[in-house]
Amino acid sequence: PTSAHGTRATMVAASSCAAAFVAALALSPRGEVMRREAYSAPRWVPEWLTPPASRLRLGHLPTPIEAWPLEDAAGCRVAIKRDDYSGSELSGNKVRKLEFLLAAAKAEGCDCVVTVGGIQSNHCRATAVAARRVGLEPFLVQRSETPDEDPGLVGNLLVSRMVGAQIRLASGDEFEAVGGWALALRLADELRAQGRRPYAFPSGGSSPLGTWGYLEMVAELEAQLESRRDSLDRIYFACGSGGTAAGLALGLHLSPIQTQLVGLCVDDTPDVFYDKLDAIYADLGARDLPPARDLLRLEPCVGAGYAVSTQPELDFLLRTARHTGVLLDPVYSGKAALGMLRDLRRSPVDAALFVHTGGHLGLYAKESQFAPLLQL
Repeated sequence: PTSAHGTRATMVAASSCAAAFVAALALSPRGEVMRREAYSAPRWVPEWLTPPASRLRLGHLPTPIEAWPLEDAAGCRVAIKRDDYSGSELSGNKVRKLEFLLAAAKAEGCDCVVTVGGIQSNHCRATAVAARRVGLEPFLVQRSETPDEDPGLVGNLLVSRMVGAQIRLASGDEFEAVGGWALALRLADELRAQGRRPYAFPSGGSSPLGTWGYLEMVAELEAQLESRRDSLDRIYFACGSGGTAAGLALGLHLSPIQTQLVGLCVDDTPDVFYDKLDAIYADLGARDLPPARDLLRLEPCVGAGYAVSTQPELDFLLRTARHTGVLLDPVYSGKAALGMLRDLRRSPVDAALFVHTGGHLGLYAKESQFAPLLQL
């Protein structure tokens, strides 16, 4: 399919013989790898919140909690929840949401999925891999400043193209004029006109249904804290599209866990995300729920811009890797961890947890910036 609006968009598949060969290996044998199972919501979910009917077990869960001896943590005992360990190709927070989104796609008899993200979108890559695992074809709308050129094989793009994702590139101007979600819906309409049965969801899987991924993670965390006989004063995470924030905030509000929740906004402003969370909760049928502003604290952490890395940020990624052995990505977890340390210095607590939402493949897109820092 091609875009009917504004800047020409390009559908890209594996373009070289080698990439096509590897993609063929990744696609065979065809068919469903994992089956849906009935879903039972955590015991503290109220009656007004209707749980999904089913779930796909895609992630390697529960993810572990480890001590994280960060420097400059203002005396705080920091732990890290390794959602970057949720799976190799699926690594990161997106897999929790995809367990519910793709279960719905299978239940509705769909044969493909459509979603949207940036050119190095972790969500698009995770969607492409997860879709192939359950027998669905992935279609991705991805933002590019050069939509008429091949996007290459760096980082997340390599994995997406290896599993044969069909990628439509659209310019930043087109994203601004039409909206990423609208572009995804347009592609879904084109696929229906061709006789396909697409299931579409927005960037990050951030939808009412996707919210259940991190609501369920709160139940996982509750069990871990009980087994460790531990408690937390504060939880930090990177907020990029709002779905993780929506699930965490709602889950912590409903569950017995008593802690503060702080989201570090690496894309839009806190006000944008507060409004988005309120809209998600309304779509979920929330009753007597406080506004999002009362459920969590959001702090601006975008720095020089979304996916734009400054020298201090890259220096921090390198120091953290060498001091703790933990790799942070430059777009989400790296900015958020640096923001967490600033916040702890302003408002110290005894015990904090950082949720590592993955994104390691995004490091490869910063090769030219890292090169001067890694010269022997």
